[in-house]
Amino acid sequence: MIFILLSLFPPLREAKEFGFGDIPRITKPSISVTYQNLFSISELQSMQVIWNRERYGFILSHFGTELYREIVFGGRYKLDLENIWLMVEPSLLYLSQNNEDNIGFNGDFMMGLIGKDYEIYLNTIHLISYIRGETIPVEMELCLLFDSEWNSIGLKFSFIEDWGIGLGFGYILKFTNFEAGLGLITNPLIPTAGISIDIGSIRFSAGFQNHPDLGLSRTFTIYYMR
Repeated sequence: MIFILLSLFPPLREAKEFGFGDIPRITKPSISVTYQNLFSISELQSMQVIWNRERYGFILSHFGTELYREIVFGGRYKLDLENIWLMVEPSLLYLSQNNEDNIGFNGDFMMGLIGKDYEIYLNTIHLISYIRGETIPVEMELCLLFDSEWNSIGLKFSFIEDWGIGLGFGYILKFTNFEAGLGLITNPLIPTAGISIDIGSIRFSAGFQNHPDLGLSRTFTIYYMR
């Protein structure tokens, strides 16, 4: 987690993922707004807005303060092929630090296999990226998700360039209009927890992670489900 904090443009998970062992999930068509605060440090705050349709979507995110700032503006396109899907996420990057402005680009690639009660998907983050004078580490994630009417179980194997291998585990118990989950991340060992509440077309999710040395991080997301 310390490495991710110091690396450039780490993926910002929505609250449900953040509390589910940091395991990414395919979002249903929706408009979402996410706020994140890492380790209760005021300078480490992020905001993200995502608009998702079935096949395409747009994303705008901001991290940092006037002294250090990261902004991402991107899109996504998803191609469904029976039980297989492919998705690409190109984006423009803006970095401001030490009174210098820098612009770059990034490309993420994702693919998945969907069964009756399970999903298997591979994410490659920062597969193609460039920003002058900086290095953006490549991250790969292999995720397995088992879904039923009453619960979800997820497992993630991840590799981050210059950092190593990590694991993530998540469990969600489902009720009518309410979900509660727990998770665990390794390298280092970080427990996670989260809840989601549905009120009509609105969903509110809160996710938490507790770093052994740096303390509590929190993420909140509001979704409007179309």
